[in-house]
Amino acid sequence: MARKRLSKDERRILLLDAAARLFARSSYGEVTTAQLAKAAGVTEPVLYQHFRTKLDLYVAVLRRAAEVTFERYESLAAPLPTPLLKLVAVVRSHGQIMRENEPYFRLHLRALGSSEMPRVKQVLRENYQSYNKYFAAMIRQAQAQGEVHKAVDPEATAWFIMSQGMLMNLCKQLGMTELEEQGYVDGLLQDALGHISLIEAPIELLKRLAPQPDPSARG
Repeated sequence: MARKRLSKDERRILLLDAAARLFARSSYGEVTTAQLAKAAGVTEPVLYQHFRTKLDLYVAVLRRAAEVTFERYESLAAPLPTPLLKLVAVVRSHGQIMRENEPYFRLHLRALGSSEMPRVKQVLRENYQSYNKYFAAMIRQAQAQGEVHKAVDPEATAWFIMSQGMLMNLCKQLGMTELEEQGYVDGLLQDALGHISLIEAPIELLKRLAPQPDPSARG
């Protein structure tokens, strides 16, 4: 059977995913376009048809990191009935999302070492600001529906959520899985929700609506 010919968009995603795996294992300066082409199973001319320079590719990979993360957020949030439950589901699933998209999460940390390059710094800033905007919007929606106290600052709370996600990512890359395995996220959520939530036991309600895989299970 003949192999299906990839569309331009499909080929681009293949290149980005292959590049993410390679960049996640090494620094930007150490990876060559020859290595990138080989990892993606294409020639260098094909690579340059999609990206004019290695930096263009690197920036596109960093943008893709946010895209795959938001795609997963939306798939988790979509079936749930209220903004607060959506928010809690996304936060509780962060460890699972990191495992599913490990090269992109590792790369996000490694890219900080290349943030002296203006374009890299800019895309990292845009990514983090987009995460903040996403979580702040969910908090505002929860406030509008009477699930969260009106006095809560959506942006500040969103930055706190993100800080914990970054901590979990850092711990994962260092092989420190104790926090996740000991239920750190649920404990943190229980405490935080006790201060901001206007509905009773949202985590228990979420567990009934959307059971979560065992975080200690490793594929």
